[in-house]
Parts: sequence; C-alpha cells; structure tokens
Amino acid sequence: MAVDLGEDSDRRPGVGGVDGETIENAKLRGPISLRSRDRAVTAEDYEQIVIEAAPEVARVRAVPASEVADAGAVRILVVPVAPDVDGRLEFDQLVPAEETLARITSRLDECRVIGARIVVEPPVYRGITVVAKIQARRKVNPTRLHTQATKALYAYFHPISGGPDGTGWPFGRPVQIGEVYSVLQALPGTELVQDVRLFGADPISGQRGTATQRLELDPNALVFSYEHQLMVEPG
Repeated sequence: MAVDLGEDSDRRPGVGGVDGETIENAKLRGPISLRSRDRAVTAEDYEQIVIEAAPEVARVRAVPASEVADAGAVRILVVPVAPDVDGRLEFDQLVPAEETLARITSRLDECRVIGARIVVEPPVYRGITVVAKIQARRKVNPTRLHTQATKALYAYFHPISGGPDGTGWPFGRPVQIGEVYSVLQALPGTELVQDVRLFGADPISGQRGTATQRLELDPNALVFSYEHQLMVEPG
C-alpha cells in the first residue's frame, strides 16, 4: 500500500513568531527551529518525523525528490518492526500495517512544505536463496552445524538486523557470493565451504532466477532471505 499526499492537501497559514536574534545564533539554531515548527525539509527531517510518529517502524528511508522518477515527489520507505525466529521472517511481516501508514501520512501532511508531494510505502524487497555445501570439522555434529549455518545466513541477509554492521541490510547494497563464503567459513565448526550458489528469488512465490556471483539491488531495495538450503558433510 502506498499513500500519496498531493499538492491540494490541507494548507494552513503560519502563526506566531520569535524575537530577533544574531546571525551567528540563527546559524546554530536553524535546523532546530525548523523541526520545532514541524516542517520537513531534508531527508533526515522526514525520517525523524516518521520515527517519532510511528515507533513500531524499524527502519525508514526518505528518498529525495531529486532521486525519484516522479518529479516533485518524496518517497518515504517504511520497514516495520518484525519479530523473527532464528532470523527467519514471513514476507507479510515486512508490510507496514495500514494504520501505521495512515498515521505517518497524517503526520507528514502536517509537516511537509507547500508543494511537496509525499508517497509513503514499503521498499522493494529482493529475495535471495543460498544453496551451499560445507564440510564439518572432525568431531563436530553435522546436524548442529547445519542449524548454526542456516541461522547465520538468515541473520546476515536480514533487512532489519543483518548486513555487515548488524543494523539492517544497507539499502541498494548488492549481494556478493563471497559474503556467503565468509559467513559460512567463519563458523567454528566449518572445515571447508565446498560449494555455494546464489539465486535471486521472488519473495512471494519463491520462484528462483539463475545462479549468479553478484545479485544487484535497486538503489532503495532491501534483501529478504527465502529458503536457504544447506548440505553438511561430516568431518
């Protein structure tokens, strides 16, 4: 669901005022004053307002009008908080509730500058499936290593808490097959990562694309792990 705020939404005259101040103070207070008047000007303004209006949002990205094909529009991409089990998510957990989108829309309508058009929606998710074969170290339980390896993949390729920094997969960051090797080889019970294949997958239907070394993402897309498949050979 996307919510679009057009130019004809409610317009209100400005009221109130403040005493004059020095130019130097104005330079320091400028950004704070903008926010105190509840006006969203920069991408950071939009993101902060969304976080305050909807604490159930895990991540938000404001895409400036200059980066949007639809001239004059600002896209607000919203990722809801989604509890997972060992890093696994259901795709519908990543779709914001209509009530959340409505509350964000209402708040931004109050804050946007005249002429700004806002579209509030979830980001595009690029599904990925990893198929890999690993060899366990001697005396390592293959079943336990399988569980650990699967969990590690879901944790790393996670839209909310994954990625290199553990703060969510970076928007638009491609997926490299070398990262899969690194995640699996880093496990204490792994002796050797014998084979890895990386596939794009439709996060809704699960249909796979062809195997690739590098999976490209659109600039404002996120990854979604879909049914990673591992084989573990005993050491």
